[in-house]
Amino acid sequence: MTAFIAICAVFIAAAIGLIAWPLLHRGVSGDDAPRAGISAAIVAAALPVAAFLVYFSLSNWDWRAPAESPPATAPDLQRVVTELQNRLASQPGDVEGWKLLGRSATVLGDFPLARRAFGEAYTRTQGADADAVVGYAESMILMDEREIDGEAARLFERALEMAPDNARALWYGGIVAYRRGDMALAQQRWIELQDHDLPADLRQVLAERLAEIEQAEGKPAVRADAAAATSAIDLTVAIDPELAARVPANATLFVIARRGSGGPPLAVQRRPVGAWPVSLRLSDADAMLPGISLAGAGPLTLIARISLSGQPIAASGDLFGEVGYDFASARPASLTIDRTVP
Repeated sequence: MTAFIAICAVFIAAAIGLIAWPLLHRGVSGDDAPRAGISAAIVAAALPVAAFLVYFSLSNWDWRAPAESPPATAPDLQRVVTELQNRLASQPGDVEGWKLLGRSATVLGDFPLARRAFGEAYTRTQGADADAVVGYAESMILMDEREIDGEAARLFERALEMAPDNARALWYGGIVAYRRGDMALAQQRWIELQDHDLPADLRQVLAERLAEIEQAEGKPAVRADAAAATSAIDLTVAIDPELAARVPANATLFVIARRGSGGPPLAVQRRPVGAWPVSLRLSDADAMLPGISLAGAGPLTLIARISLSGQPIAASGDLFGEVGYDFASARPASLTIDRTVP
């Protein structure tokens, strides 16, 4: 269910993004934009998918049944919103419920309610939930499109600091950069957005806008991780054959860089376990905090750990291996997972 909701949310964001594109055509000169019809168009684009999202996330329907369920109607959605509000009145700490209420209210065109709901999620997580931050900023724009140049812009930047691969934050963050004239940053963010599973229409829009930027700037698009290649570590991870048989299909591989002297992780990559060996590049783009430079951190310890539970914190039974690394050597690294967390 959680995966389904997450996938639907991406498509909702893509639909909203396609309609929100006229925001860009205000240009970067700061002139006021025509606002007529944008909010209504956003709702019209998002309603079919979001109605499914809300309907199925709260329905008692047996998903394994052969008969198909009819799509939710606007009255169905209004009923769900009312039920959500009643539930949240008695369970105000349900952050996921507040976010779902915000999405539902957006679909119904109740933007003040959407803003209040996302505001609750934002406040209750103290601004530490990237989806809540993006939803809150998005609701600000639906209330007043001028916010794209104000508080909403700041929130999108904050969301990208917390979750650099958040698709909605990359989309809106690109718009923010475009509007303030930072074409290189807009280009970078939209290139990274192309790595996500996007609808064909949105992918075409991105390709067209990137081509325009490339033509205007006179230079080809370059990914951020390529620009940071000097602070990147090429790493190959293998596993002891005797341990390989103990790895379940749904296990997660965490690759971590920390200072050789110890301390918290400096950079982390998370990926599903697949075929061995695994080749990857760990760079500043994977840093836990903005501004961290792996190359400037001194000698490092690289750790590869297979989490049997999928959690980032090491637990008994997890499999791991580690190796030292120093950028002064300027060489690829390799390590073998050959130990078990006691």
